[in-house]
Amino acid sequence: MPTYGKENFKESNVNYLNKDFTALKQSLMNYAKSYFPDTYRDFNETSPGMMLLEMNAYVGDVLSFYIDQQYREMLLPLAEERRNIITMAKMFGYKVKPIVPAYVDLTFTSNVSVLSGNVSKVDYNNASVFDPGISIVSSTNSNTTFVTLEPIDFKIEQDDDNNTIGTTADTGLASTFTLSRTVKAVSATEKTITFQVGVPEKFKTLTIPDKNVVDIISCVDSNNNNWYEVDFLAQDKVPIQTHYTDDINRDSAYVDNQDGLLSSTAVPYSLTYAITPKRFTRETNQDNTTSLVFGNGVLKDGQVVDEGFIDLEQVGIIIPGQTNDLNQAIDPLLGNEYSTLGETPNNTTLTITYRVGGGINSNVSAGDLTTLPTTITPAADGGSVITTVTNNIAARGGKDEEDTIEIKEKAKAFFSTQNRCVTKEDYEARVLNIPAKFGNIAKVYVTRNVEGDTSSNEEFQQSLQTLNNSISSFGTLINSFQFQMGDGLPSDEEKLEAAISFATNHFPNIQNIILNNYSSVVSDYNPTIFHLSAINIYALGYNNSKHLVGNPHSVSLETTDNLPVTLTANIKNYLENFKIMTDTITINDGYIVNFGVFFDIIAEKYANKQQVKLDCIQRIKDYFRIEKMQFNQPIYKSQLEFELMGVEGVRSIGHITITQDNDYFIPNNAGENIVPPTYSYLFSAEGDGVDLDGENGIDGGFITNDTTNYNFKYDFKTALSDDGTIIVPPNTSTPTVFELKNPNQNIQGRVR
Repeated sequence: MPTYGKENFKESNVNYLNKDFTALKQSLMNYAKSYFPDTYRDFNETSPGMMLLEMNAYVGDVLSFYIDQQYREMLLPLAEERRNIITMAKMFGYKVKPIVPAYVDLTFTSNVSVLSGNVSKVDYNNASVFDPGISIVSSTNSNTTFVTLEPIDFKIEQDDDNNTIGTTADTGLASTFTLSRTVKAVSATEKTITFQVGVPEKFKTLTIPDKNVVDIISCVDSNNNNWYEVDFLAQDKVPIQTHYTDDINRDSAYVDNQDGLLSSTAVPYSLTYAITPKRFTRETNQDNTTSLVFGNGVLKDGQVVDEGFIDLEQVGIIIPGQTNDLNQAIDPLLGNEYSTLGETPNNTTLTITYRVGGGINSNVSAGDLTTLPTTITPAADGGSVITTVTNNIAARGGKDEEDTIEIKEKAKAFFSTQNRCVTKEDYEARVLNIPAKFGNIAKVYVTRNVEGDTSSNEEFQQSLQTLNNSISSFGTLINSFQFQMGDGLPSDEEKLEAAISFATNHFPNIQNIILNNYSSVVSDYNPTIFHLSAINIYALGYNNSKHLVGNPHSVSLETTDNLPVTLTANIKNYLENFKIMTDTITINDGYIVNFGVFFDIIAEKYANKQQVKLDCIQRIKDYFRIEKMQFNQPIYKSQLEFELMGVEGVRSIGHITITQDNDYFIPNNAGENIVPPTYSYLFSAEGDGVDLDGENGIDGGFITNDTTNYNFKYDFKTALSDDGTIIVPPNTSTPTVFELKNPNQNIQGRVR
């Protein structure tokens, strides 16, 4: 028998690239010929030896296929099995939806009595608030039900509430007005299921047998403790949404804070966060059922929930026989008294309320949802009842379960967004994405300060100059805390910090006031207390008439034209979930500059001058619609002229004047002034003014007359570009929105 030395093995190498049956068979034949030339020579297809070679090639081919397939199933773009795609989407942070429900705007009406002594006004004290969860069944498909997602609040005033008479008295005068409110509803049916839980079990999983669960409304144990849904179990902070009807400090959506002060814009909900160990995540299974996964925390003997899960101890203590590793990995939850991934329920009964429904068939047509349930109980005191319901627009968005391609693409998109705010644009988009129930945000503008550089920061210096005028209000607050801020240190450091905390919650930009007026104390005491925000968010809201709300000069708590404290707190709390850890946020009111428009039009000879004038006024209204106006947006007169030239019957344009005064294009001595001016205004003292254009002068004064609520004075004539085509906005340190507030009064013109 021949021997095989090292030299024999140099003749042939194993080919690791052969993966299919044919290549494997040929490789085995070559191997046998090279390494066993004298042992086996019969390579006939019918020989027993070839049978063994082909069986080995078959096994290799099958194993190679499964290895390749397993590798493909580990890559999201190449995976084909739904369960693997769902698992990988989870790794990207995207949660697969078992079904997508349809959403619709439902319009409810209610007849509310007139105000005593004034039959032209609604008595909102007799209006009612109705809880979410009202079910409306489709008139064409009894299996399709929509459930309201938010309270129906007839106590919140709207601009057109006094326009529709509901019923009349014997005198012929109105006895009620018909109010309408529009709320969001989702195609779903509410269900409840209970689970008996015995001994504690880490990562306890409870599966709801119903398919197509679209939402978990609540999870309550037998001790009436709420369990909260989170995106991942390490998330211990959960949002708490409180409607004003459930807030002991607010008896109206217009009540701004616990002091009972009123705002001009409604904020139905307040948003806060709470830390809780009682949490779970929701997962979609392959069969479209839904599972709730709880944490791994188990209480020690004798512990109560409020005491946490473990006693914190030093984990770096050297144990005999153990090395002291300075580079060992640490548990990021170690410093948390709830140092687990949440609590697991034990020896209790869990009652889970959830919604089931959705699908493409839930996209009902307009006017399909008109049948009210027999009983609807108001959530808040009031005499009104719901009279009608309808959907003026068809339901939309309903889809069946996501297919694998949709899951892949949405998971990749979710991963790329990272669900966090980094750039200014991220913050602007996120603020505008706040649900309207937390406050009606109209406009947002964001700036970022350069860390540690305030001396050259133009915005900061401008803020100091502006807010210096508020010092009297802050001085009153200081005195209430009974300590002195003079040449030396405060007598009690804790009182100082308490005053600052209180002031920050009640006075906008109070930190800058302190810095400007008590700089010596601040520098001597602890400048880090007054850390300057890296992110400055300027915002404006809408009131019930869709006029802009906001005024950075509102330093008195009695004013109603600044952003509500509740709204700014909601914005700040909302962004806590998305901001970078090193970013600090300040919410400021933006500036509003109102104006009017004069126009002089030459019409065609054939044209009806009155109709041309009306059409021009309408075109100006459309051009200056508040939805189009943004912070620091210039006004392009040339574009407005172009728009007016498109009006039927307009031959040419004499001139267009955008101003807060008279038409300055017509000399006073010409006797052709269009009077009166756009509006009359009274400005506060110069000390309450502001440098709007950045030229180190007070050119913007706060308008003080309450009848018009026109905001800041602005010199439009000076702001007009040399070629007369553009009105430049104020300086970026005073972010401003131009608003044509009352177009019916403030658009004046003539057609010749």
